[in-house]
Amino acid sequence: MIATDATPVGGRWFDGRVEKVTWGQVLARRLRRLHVTDPSADLVGTAARLVGLHAQVASSAELIAAVRTPAYERGDIATALWTDRTLVKTWGMRGTLHLFPAAELPQLVAAWAQRQWPKVNAAWERYHGVNLAVLRQVTEIIGEVLPGKVLTREELLAEIAREVRAPGIEAAVRSGWGQMFKPAAAGGLLCSGPERDRNVTFTSPRTWLPDVPWDEQPDEHTAMAAVIERFLDVYGPATHEDFGRWWGTDAAKARRLFKEHAAVMVQVDIDGATCWSTPAALADLQQNKQNDDAVGVHLLPGFDPYVIAPLGHRAYTVPEGFIDRVSRAAGWISPVLLVDGVVRGVWSHELKNGTLTVAVEPSAKVTAATKKAATAAAGRYGELFDSDVRLTWG
Repeated sequence: MIATDATPVGGRWFDGRVEKVTWGQVLARRLRRLHVTDPSADLVGTAARLVGLHAQVASSAELIAAVRTPAYERGDIATALWTDRTLVKTWGMRGTLHLFPAAELPQLVAAWAQRQWPKVNAAWERYHGVNLAVLRQVTEIIGEVLPGKVLTREELLAEIAREVRAPGIEAAVRSGWGQMFKPAAAGGLLCSGPERDRNVTFTSPRTWLPDVPWDEQPDEHTAMAAVIERFLDVYGPATHEDFGRWWGTDAAKARRLFKEHAAVMVQVDIDGATCWSTPAALADLQQNKQNDDAVGVHLLPGFDPYVIAPLGHRAYTVPEGFIDRVSRAAGWISPVLLVDGVVRGVWSHELKNGTLTVAVEPSAKVTAATKKAATAAAGRYGELFDSDVRLTWG
């Protein structure tokens, strides 16, 4: 419901005048802000704008960065993570691995404090084999043993097993989902270290990132306001449900957060849909009314942020009946063919004998102009893999 002059929202009073924008304007701005139509100058800047590069599948993080950053070359992420240490790999939004600008980690850790601990019930305990008390003990031990060290999962397990005698602790720590490590990551006690003999490692970000100003870490309220503002600026306008889905919290908690931080947002009507924006983003939408259409053909990689967030935008970006091809089982997000801001197909790629074959499966018949533009878009992946490109249409 759109607020009226008698409706308080988060301590603010609205006079009933709600600015109106169109979905064409919104999607065009999202493409610009997500560096799809407005390229990024550098890798760390790309990660900052997107509030992290989704890295649950490592290759996706590289492709997400590469299609947005013309200067990006293969190996740049590894250099930023393990040599320059300007990026850090850790569990972030929705409990998934992301690559974040190292300098932004203190702010994110402060914001993660409100959801550091999972909702532990009997089902959760049966599934993971431990209870909340054990999880807290494991987190405390991680905070004690990791500073100044880089340990494999087995080495870290040995440190934990010295103190924790709970049944099932070894299986829980060895789990590839990292559930035992996520509270420590959210608390700024653990991040990924460089691979050692094909084994993942973990370390403390407070010693691994010595140049990060941890002493300037904001309080939880200030940090949360900044995160909401950044989400709405880059991914919005959006609803509290959209934010909750992206951040990894339930709708009720997201609603409370929006009310608590209402000072950073304004209400917007998008062709009849009520959403929230930042004042600056709304002004940008109004100033760019002449560019009110999302145009262009793009091949976006798997787990691309344009598709992941906000969930409420999918009704306008994914054709009816095609969502199961885009958002698949086990949370897998397909690479997509994007035409004028709307998903018009999915694609896959295979590198063999120096040729990169990009196979596109459109949701409907596409024009010759779209095929030509898709071929040009595939050229960026050819540059990345230093290969010829062959485009096929299913």
